[in-house]
Amino acid sequence: MKWFPITFFLLLALPASAVLYVNQSPIFTAEVPAEESPIDGQQNVEQTTQTDVVSQSQIERVPDFSACHDVRQKKRVFFEFMLPLIREANANIRKERTKLITLSNKLEAGLVLQRGEHQYLSQLFKRYRMKAPLKVETQLMNQLLERVDIVPASLVLAQSANESGWGTSRFAVEANNYFGIWCFSSGCGLKPRSRDDGKTHEVASYDSVQQGITAYMHNINTHKAYRDLRIIRSEQRHLQNHFMGLQLTDGLHQYSERGEDYVREIKQMIRINNLHEYTLASTS
Repeated sequence: MKWFPITFFLLLALPASAVLYVNQSPIFTAEVPAEESPIDGQQNVEQTTQTDVVSQSQIERVPDFSACHDVRQKKRVFFEFMLPLIREANANIRKERTKLITLSNKLEAGLVLQRGEHQYLSQLFKRYRMKAPLKVETQLMNQLLERVDIVPASLVLAQSANESGWGTSRFAVEANNYFGIWCFSSGCGLKPRSRDDGKTHEVASYDSVQQGITAYMHNINTHKAYRDLRIIRSEQRHLQNHFMGLQLTDGLHQYSERGEDYVREIKQMIRINNLHEYTLASTS
């Protein structure tokens, strides 16, 4: 695959060409083991059903971002469209985290979980790609809490703007894919026009932008490649740093083949656009 360095300023005018190495959309069948590294073209594909936690109350009306010729207007329209969807996805995660903390505190107090609570906990372990244990210990609960956590809006906004060319890329317009997510089943998405010979991947297609955001967050929270990001998030949470998006970029070195260049680009976008201002404080 060919990779072309894209500066922040070019992204304002051109569709993003860099492909992100993250997991598969939840509507596709898994063809690669969930813990396989995404490096060297081995894009991981994951099946994650999230329809039970994603609200469908908000009807998406996707703006025509290409019609915004003024840079400031394009940014404003993009942020105003994406932010409510990001916060809805994070609200669903926060509900899971709050319930998980309640169960964890109950176990630490020596109380016995009810059957329904056991079942919920087992399902949560499985959904977040951890083996459901017969006996839940504090260490396992902490590992699960490390995964069941929100993704700061500043980071989501920067990556979605970067990869979708501010909502103007072909994959964003035709497939609601704002994060360059790949899939490998034939017909699972859109075929890249510049795909190298011998490659079989497609760019995943989603029914809505909301679904794509939910899948992206689940990938960040479960894939082996982003364990460093989750560790940084946990550390920053203990430091009560509610605007941790900039620090979390250091855990994205495997998100793109461009590695550290990609990390620096995302950091630049967060700083230039003051995206930390869009992240809501979280105390749980």
